[in-house]
Parts: sequence; C-alpha cells; structure tokens
Amino acid sequence: MTIKKGLPLILGIAATVVVLTLLYLFNPVETEYAPKCIFHAVTGLSCPGCGMQRFLHAFMHGNFLEAIQYNYMLIVLFPYLLLFGIERFILIGERQKRWNSIIEGRVISTIMIILAPSWFIIRNILHI
Repeated sequence: MTIKKGLPLILGIAATVVVLTLLYLFNPVETEYAPKCIFHAVTGLSCPGCGMQRFLHAFMHGNFLEAIQYNYMLIVLFPYLLLFGIERFILIGERQKRWNSIIEGRVISTIMIILAPSWFIIRNILHI
C-alpha cells in the first residue's frame, strides 16, 4: 500500500469509526446535537438522504425493519457505497480498473441518476 492510498484509507476509517460510534451511542431522534437536514429545514421536503442518521442508529442496534423505514433508498445505496469504498481504497491495479469500470460505468451511473430524484419525488408525494 502506498502512502498516497494509505493515508486517505486510514483517515477514512478513523472518521467512519468516530461517526459510527457517536451514532451508536446517541440516538439522533433524542439528541439536539445531531446535525439536521438543512434542505428539510428550509423546504419541509425530505431529501434523498433524509433519515440516514436514524437508519444507521437503528441498524447498528439490530432494529433492521425500523432502520429500513427511515430511508428505503439506503437499501440500494449502502451496498453501492461499500463496493465503491473497496474499489477506491483497497483494490489496486487491473482489479481496481475492472471494478471502477463497473461501479462508475454508464449503466450503474444511469441507475443512480434515475433512482435519487425518483426517490426524492416518491417519498415526498407518499410522505415516506
């Protein structure tokens, strides 16, 4: 592992551990210190990411059904982000290039570009 890849990996892991630890210890619904969605505060609409903190807190406490109800889009997004992180920080060489061509390829990018605004519209129309 080169320093170029090693430092971002270490910083990313450290930041992730800190954030997940705080989300595990403090329920975002019950604490005033949890960041609130600025978009929701200004517009009253839920953005595609609204509910992510509550999702993570419930998920880490084993409340999977409750977690899913906070943001259904995260069922699709988290596996994608996990694969993206593996490709970006762990893989090297040809294997990284192959994963990159799939993860950031036209098909997956188009799916994500369609899903995010579709989820935004659906969740605000159906109030979910």
